[in-house]
Amino acid sequence: MRKAIGVDIGGGSIRASLFDETGKEQKTEISPTPIHLDNESFLKILKDTIRPLAKEGIGIGVGSPGPLDNERGVLIASANMQGLKNLPITESLRKEFSLPVWYENDANCAALGEAYFGDYKNTESQLILTLGTGVGGGFVNRGILYSGYLGNGIEIGHTTSVIGGALCGCGVQGCVESYFSTKGFFGRYLEKSGKSLANAEEFFQLVRKEDPIAKEILHFGTLALAHAVRNAVHLLNPEAVVFVGGITKSYDLFGKLLETEIRSSIFPVLNERLKIGAGGSLSGALGAASLVFSKEKV
Repeated sequence: MRKAIGVDIGGGSIRASLFDETGKEQKTEISPTPIHLDNESFLKILKDTIRPLAKEGIGIGVGSPGPLDNERGVLIASANMQGLKNLPITESLRKEFSLPVWYENDANCAALGEAYFGDYKNTESQLILTLGTGVGGGFVNRGILYSGYLGNGIEIGHTTSVIGGALCGCGVQGCVESYFSTKGFFGRYLEKSGKSLANAEEFFQLVRKEDPIAKEILHFGTLALAHAVRNAVHLLNPEAVVFVGGITKSYDLFGKLLETEIRSSIFPVLNERLKIGAGGSLSGALGAASLVFSKEKV
């Protein structure tokens, strides 16, 4: 059975795992990202993390936050790893390991992993939204990932839900990410209460305790997200809309309203076919490995 290496690059660590074609994890290596980041030291740690797995894989898939250029295989910059700039990931790994390498935005990797190995893998097409610090998106149609220009497609978190609304980290007002994401919840709660929150769990605990400000923020954010999804459904006509990411641990608090609002506002002909729900907790590394299996099949 063929095996692929999936690499998930995050602000705190680099995780490299070897997977078989069923999605079963065989081996894993994890390295903390260096405190003082520069291209050379980062690439050394990246290679050292992959090296113990390299002889068993048919290829390497890499996922990271953007902005990136997937055609050149370059990480242009990173908000969470600010010492890195124009990092030549694909070229460096190809030279080091003599294996084919694919590189994509981490949200695209999550989408592909969910489409190949998740609960909705038997549907024809999937729109996958990653709900976490921000809102990421990916679209897979008949097993093929739509990545957009240089890997920057399906940035649903930066579609406008509120005209003239809250300022997003991208510099534009009213993005859905400003209303339904960890950053969005924190920002809106600070505005309305003057209090800072430590993490998403704290926000959802407030909701469970019937905190009126937290409940109002979650309700409005859910509606904003629902209408961003409505727009995407009308554009892409997916068979399934799947929500993944850390925030889905609290899906019981917003999932019913989210699904109801989406279904009540899309064309009936699309509604008859559409499946909506939370996906599995697949690792970012499996999503990256899916790049290899996908490219091998195309």
